Amino acid sequence: MINALNGVIVQTSEGNVIVNVSGVEYILETSSKCSAHYSRFTGGAPVRVLTVFVVREDAMVLYGFIDNAERECFNQLIKVPGIAGKGALRILSSISVSELISALDRRDLSTLSRIPGIGNKTAQKLILQLRDTLVYVDDSPSGVESVHTGSAKDYEDVIESFAQMGFDKKLVLKALEKLLEKEKDNIRSMNREQAENHLFPLLLRSLT
Repeated sequence: MINALNGVIVQTSEGNVIVNVSGVEYILETSSKCSAHYSRFTGGAPVRVLTVFVVREDAMVLYGFIDNAERECFNQLIKVPGIAGKGALRILSSISVSELISALDRRDLSTLSRIPGIGNKTAQKLILQLRDTLVYVDDSPSGVESVHTGSAKDYEDVIESFAQMGFDKKLVLKALEKLLEKEKDNIRSMNREQAENHLFPLLLRSLT
């Protein structure tokens, strides 16, 4: 997988960014927000652009993103039936990540169905599939918000235990996602029971 490109922005237009990496120019398909973001770096100092490389039967496409939040959101959007890469970029061009997550949380069909190419039926699919998967986590030193995927849902027993103790499920989910990222190296070799026993006291400490 190509995680990122480090190079000079050669050109941007609505929907793509061209990056020169050691003399090789890569065309990245992007949201319009992303291309607008990188337009101000054209011809300047090297920048780092996060990417996703998608291989299809008929094409190989390299997508570029402003930050990890946009990239993780894209990765989840393309898992929804009927939303391919171009559809995901169209959504990210029309609405910010924070607005999208807010609309999903509120089950706001009206806002989602106003996105170009997203009708009422597809909006319902987005809510059903992503409402509990995309959450906000502020875990970076700079305070930039990022999106983590729903791996915490694999620990439903832990989440339910905290819910029964009176904690809000959504707050538990966010705290657990943050903790899983922090502890991923420690729990990699553990089975599920060992991981739960390791995470439980750490999660309790983070919530109290």
